[in-house]
This record gives sequence, C-alpha cells and structure tokens, in this order.
Amino acid sequence: MAGALDEAAKQILGTLLADFTDRGLTAQELKNGYEGPNIEALATAVCSVDDFTSVDFEVAFGDLEQAKMVSTGPMVAFDNDRNSSVIIIGSYSKREFVYLTEAGYKESRKVPNKPQRIQRIVNNLTITGGQFTNSQLSQGEKVSQSINITNTSDSEIVAKLISILEEQGLSVDTSLRADITAAVVAANEGDGKEAKLLLSKVCGPVWESVQPVIWPIIGELIKKSLGI
Repeated sequence: MAGALDEAAKQILGTLLADFTDRGLTAQELKNGYEGPNIEALATAVCSVDDFTSVDFEVAFGDLEQAKMVSTGPMVAFDNDRNSSVIIIGSYSKREFVYLTEAGYKESRKVPNKPQRIQRIVNNLTITGGQFTNSQLSQGEKVSQSINITNTSDSEIVAKLISILEEQGLSVDTSLRADITAAVVAANEGDGKEAKLLLSKVCGPVWESVQPVIWPIIGELIKKSLGI
C-alpha cells in the first residue's frame, strides 16, 4: 500500500495490534502466524467506530491483504477429487480468522497510522432461539468468536439488555427502557454510533464494566443490518 493508510485500514491494524498486545504475543507469532480474531468479530468492532460501513471494512481489509500486512487462516490442503486427472498441490485459507504479519505490525506502530481510539474485540455471546447464554463474563477476558442471533425478537433483546443492567445494580425506569429500545432500533438500522451513545447514556458510570457483555449483542444487530 503506497502512501498513507486510510482511516478504516488504520482502525483494522489498530484493533489487531491491541488484540496482539493484550494477548502478550511475541515476534515469533508474527513470523510464523497465529490464530487471531474471528474476521466477523473484527468487522463488528471496526464498524462500531465512527461511520465505517461494511464496504469501508471490506475495501480496507482487501488492501491490507494485498499489501501482506494481514493474513488469514486456517490454512488447509486442497481436497482433490480422486477421480480427477488434475491434482492441485498446495493449500488455501478458510478465512475464519485474521492476524498481523511482521509488515502489518511495523506499519501499525507508526504514529501516523494510529487511530484516535480503538474498539477492542471483546467477549461475544451466542444467542439462538431467544435463549441467551454466557451473559456473565469476566472483565478483561478476551474471546474471539462470532455472534449468532436467530429467531430473537427486538423485545427479547431489550429485555435481556435490561436484565444484564439490573444484574449490575442499575435500576431501569421507563425513560431508560425507551433509550435501550431506541439503541436496538438504531443498531437494526446500522447506526452503531447512535446505539453506543444511547447505551453509554443509559449505563452511566457502569458503561465500561458492562460494555464487554452488552455490546456484542448490539454489534450482531449492526452486522446483520450491514449485511456482514
């Protein structure tokens, strides 16, 4: 990539650098490759910052791949048809996770390429059929996996968000409930910035502690709205 990185590329590298640093990985992992964050989880984190869309993410991600600043995995061997006379020797990426290369690490450390703020990849929830699991997560724990929401209504999501907040000792009145509902609506419209603003207002001083639990739920709605 010639010249300065665009803002989406900076955010991708910055998020990956934060994950790399938080996990205490070494230069050996950069050289040999490592299992980084799930690509969808990375996209959700990046698209929750400012006004980045799925298109911004995909274009920037492709540019970074082409410049060999990021790579994906796991790598698997081609499954050749035994009845075919053509044999393909080699491997390909299943594109489940992404990681920094040495070149990407060096680029992400340059001052001009550091974004103003980084949305870290946090614990994710699996929500299926209206059943919410793994809502109690240890603060600071990092788990990189995708989030799935199927057959879950907006009212169920609002109810679960309220339940999480009440478990943290926050009293949710009618006004706060309206803000939570509005945040879910904003997420469904792909407006991550408005959704985060509303939720941070609702949570007040407990926002930092509950964000790793509630934001993945909102992030999945945003991801669906963006077609990711």
